[in-house]
Amino acid sequence: MFPAVIDLNVGGRHLTTSLSTLTKYPDSMLATMFSGRHPVTQDKDGRYFIDVDGDVFVHVLNFLRFGTMPPAGAAADVWKYADYFGLHVLKEGIANTHGTLLRSGFPNYTSHLEYVKGEARRFSGYFYLCICTADCSCRDDTAYKNDLHGSPRIDIHLGLDDKRRSLLLRLLAHDLQCMDIFTNEEEITCNCNCVGAMKLQFRKAPKSTLDELK
Repeated sequence: MFPAVIDLNVGGRHLTTSLSTLTKYPDSMLATMFSGRHPVTQDKDGRYFIDVDGDVFVHVLNFLRFGTMPPAGAAADVWKYADYFGLHVLKEGIANTHGTLLRSGFPNYTSHLEYVKGEARRFSGYFYLCICTADCSCRDDTAYKNDLHGSPRIDIHLGLDDKRRSLLLRLLAHDLQCMDIFTNEEEITCNCNCVGAMKLQFRKAPKSTLDELK
């Protein structure tokens, strides 16, 4: 059993909060971690260790405490943590509060989204949305194809660093939800890390969704 007050070591930053705060959303990873069903690593002083950036996690903690959204400058990093910890309410809140700002960081975002919508008409079931580095030399190699299990995919070729590539994937996946297309797996990369991909899946019967796209 965990105490009512929890001392945390989050990537070296010491934070203190309540057990009820950490378990506020029962379906989240944090609630699972502190449910008592699983062991949680402790540091030498007995603080429960979470191996993420404490300066980002504090915004997650403030959301759990007060329902507040992170500032614009931290939104992209907190979005990633919200996704990682399964805090869907926080993820949606960031998309609603900062979505326009986040998307504005990609000048051709609308074009990319419309391209993906159009290409999705070719598939049923699931597909991979891939963002490939502009100078990628392995996208036609066997290793790359094996990483994606030979599955259908949509490629977008852009020269982005890992962080921005991940954000663009998450924004596109979020905006496809209105068409009953949902994330099936977390982001994966090819062997040389020049391609990031996310597996997406039609939640409902594909035909009705595809008819809406025509």
